[in-house]
Amino acid sequence: SPSRSDTMMLIRADPATKTISLLSFPRDLIVPIYCAGRNGGAPVPYGSARINSAYAICPNGLSGSLETVRHLTNLPVNYLISVNFLGFIGVVNKLGGVWVDIDRRYFNHNNGSIETNYANIDLQPGYQRLNATQALEFVRYRHFDSDFYRLARQQQFVRAFKEQVGQNSKADLIKKLPSLIKSVTDN
Repeated sequence: SPSRSDTMMLIRADPATKTISLLSFPRDLIVPIYCAGRNGGAPVPYGSARINSAYAICPNGLSGSLETVRHLTNLPVNYLISVNFLGFIGVVNKLGGVWVDIDRRYFNHNNGSIETNYANIDLQPGYQRLNATQALEFVRYRHFDSDFYRLARQQQFVRAFKEQVGQNSKADLIKKLPSLIKSVTDN
């Protein structure tokens, strides 16, 4: 079956104040689903479902997710960035990892039992540079706490990512930008 969105965030960049605001949507939030209309026509309501299923329900998953968020928030959305797990890993690798303050130990060893049937993770608390695999494990972790904690971890990671990108010199950032964009567009 088609996949669902793993994470959905509305990000607002304000160039006047040089700030970024994040609004995360819980995966299980029940909302009216809207699919893109044919040939640029008006969006078509599809009923109510979990917000992360708009990607799987609509014929063009990306535009279904976009139209669902537009109707839910009544906000204009100028750009849509879709990144799969390989793209996420590629971008984090291009930066050489991301420094994050890990609040507690995150651990799971999947030994095949029903209780451990989640992704492996073993992160110790403290300020540390996460490599791409660790970063993906951290932002996707949701097995022993709620989706709200997961959303907070994802926002924490985005803020740390933004801060690290902002600390690069303009020359270094310009040098890395083509490979960062390529990692996203390839995935």
